Amino acid sequence: MKKLIVLSLLTVVLLAGGILAPTQAQTPANDLKPTFISPTPGLYVNGWPPFTVSYPKEWVELPTMITGFKAGLPRPDLPPGHQLPALYIAFRSNPPPLEDWAKTMMPVYQQVGTDIKILSDKPSLLKDGTPAREGEVAYVDKDGIKVNDFVLVTKKESVYLVIHVSDDKGRIGEDLKRIAYSLTFLPGREEPVQVPPDVRAFLDMWRTDTMGHDVKTIMAHFSDRFLHSGGSKAFYEKYFRNDTPYPIQQGVISSEPTVTVFETRGDKAYIDGFFLTKANGDANAVKIPMSFEQIINEHGEWKWFGNQK
Repeated sequence: MKKLIVLSLLTVVLLAGGILAPTQAQTPANDLKPTFISPTPGLYVNGWPPFTVSYPKEWVELPTMITGFKAGLPRPDLPPGHQLPALYIAFRSNPPPLEDWAKTMMPVYQQVGTDIKILSDKPSLLKDGTPAREGEVAYVDKDGIKVNDFVLVTKKESVYLVIHVSDDKGRIGEDLKRIAYSLTFLPGREEPVQVPPDVRAFLDMWRTDTMGHDVKTIMAHFSDRFLHSGGSKAFYEKYFRNDTPYPIQQGVISSEPTVTVFETRGDKAYIDGFFLTKANGDANAVKIPMSFEQIINEHGEWKWFGNQK
């Protein structure tokens, strides 16, 4: 799912990196469309929560087997699957404290490498004053490549946002750090947008059925052609049956969908936003991101289609 991290799915994060100064967005913030709808070289635009990250235009978007966004500079001198330098952006709901980032991610580093060292760990601020945490990790990956990974973590609403830039050239320089710190939240882009009545009905039914916890009923909302970051409908059915907390959330007593981005293209539509969700025993509602990028109209019925192009 685009905006959730399960630790066991974070492995690809550790194979990302960067080297050149980030480019600057030339389009006014209110006119930017999410990268999935309208890719712009050197600029990642997220739907919800709305933010941008700049990176070198020479880098290319890279496929990833987990959700999020990855871009980098392919290198023929490295083993297949490695792109260094590169950038990886990932998300997680219900964030842990920022100072716990190393403890949270250490099991992942242990899965993909050895000789792991935390080189730095300190509080920080984004350019708009948002509290953040930065750190650097060095390790040797399973192909014997010495990797340094710069990590910037922050929170937005109920979302834990993690930006990684990595390289195999030793300590991370200021040029790479500028890529992470180019993170810019976009105010004024969280207002609800109108969607057709049949789309609203689809979201309402999805909300109701996920709260009912019946996997067979939930999977009826997926197209048989669904594909999301390499995961098929069958993959996600297994994922849900393993009692994964989201979206089959235990103890949820209310969940109201809000759409902030909606654009149709033929029989498909890009959709983003959040579910305002309240759990039993919790006085505060939290925003849980929508996850699957696209819906498709099949025989008059909307279904999740995933992030396939």
